[in-house]
Amino acid sequence: MAVNEKHATTNGRAGRFWPVLLLVLLIISIAANGVLLAGLAGMRALIAHFGGSGSVRLAVVHHGGKDMIAIIPVTGLIDGATVNEVVRDIHVINKNSRIRAVVLRVDSPGGAVTDADEIYHNLMKLRASGHPIVVSMGAMAASGGYYVSMVGERIFAEPTTVTGSIGVMLPGFELTGLMKKLGIRPEFLTSSAAVWKEAGSPFSHFTPAVKSYLQNLLNIDDARFEHIVQIGRGKALKVPIAKVANGKLWTASQAFNLGLVDKIGYIGAACHQAAKLVGIYNPTIVRMERPIDVLSAIGVKTPISRPVMEISPSTIYSLACPKFEYLAAP
Repeated sequence: MAVNEKHATTNGRAGRFWPVLLLVLLIISIAANGVLLAGLAGMRALIAHFGGSGSVRLAVVHHGGKDMIAIIPVTGLIDGATVNEVVRDIHVINKNSRIRAVVLRVDSPGGAVTDADEIYHNLMKLRASGHPIVVSMGAMAASGGYYVSMVGERIFAEPTTVTGSIGVMLPGFELTGLMKKLGIRPEFLTSSAAVWKEAGSPFSHFTPAVKSYLQNLLNIDDARFEHIVQIGRGKALKVPIAKVANGKLWTASQAFNLGLVDKIGYIGAACHQAAKLVGIYNPTIVRMERPIDVLSAIGVKTPISRPVMEISPSTIYSLACPKFEYLAAP
C-alpha cells in the first residue's frame, strides 16, 4: 500500500506539473511575442512617418499623355503605418498638378477601427479637393477594407473578389478557468474608481456585466460602419442596410446584386472610369510606391494578408491585448 500511495503521489505531482509548465510557457510566449510585435510595429510606423513625401516614387504603369491617374495601394492589415503611407501618398498627389484622379487599390481584410476611419477621412478630404476616387478591389476588400472603399465614386470588384464583412469585433480569450484548475490566481490592481479598467483582459472574468459593457462599445462602432456604408452607397444599395451589415463575406457577383459594388472588372477598367470622370483621354497611369524600409529588407511582412486566422505573433498579441477591429477573420 505504501508503494502504491507513493506512485499515486508521484503521478499526481507529475500531472499537475505539466499543465502549470504549459501555462507558464504560454504566458511567456504571449509576453515575448507581444513585445516583439509592438517593437516591429513601432519601427514600421517610425520609418513610414519619417520617410518623407519625397521618398514616394511614382512608378509608371502606363505611358500616356500629360494628365495622370494615380493608384494608391491599401494592402494587408490596416494599421497605423498604413495610415502614414496613405497620408504621405495624398501629400504627393496634392503637390502634383498633373494628377487628376485616383484609383484606390484595396486588397485588405481590414484592421483597427480608428486606422480604417482615419484613412477614410483623409481620402474623403482628397476627393473633396477635386480628385475623383474610383475603387478597385483585389482578392479581398473586407471589413475595414470595405470601410475605406466607401470613398469611391465608383467601386469595381474583380470576378474573384470577396468583400463585405460589415461589422466590428473584439477578439480575445479568457484564461481564468484554466488558471483556477491549476491553482493560479491573477491579481489585477487598478485605481479604486476604475472598476472597468480590466474589462476584456484574458486574465479576468467575462461576466454578463462586462460582456454587456463591451457589447455596447462594439455596437457604437458598428453603427458608424453602417452609417458610412449608407453614405457611400446611397441609392446604389439595393437592399436595406440590415441585410448586408451582418458580418457576411460576399462574392463579387453577390456584392454586385446587393449594390455593395458598382461593377465587376479589373483595375484597368477602374482606371478608365477614373479618367472618364475627369474627362481625359489616354492618361499616364502611375502607382504610388513606398520606399523599401528595414523591415521589408529583412522579410518582415504585415500579418493577416488573407482570410485565414493563423497562429502568429500578431494573432497571439491581438488575443492578449484585444482591440476593436473592422477585420474579416473567418
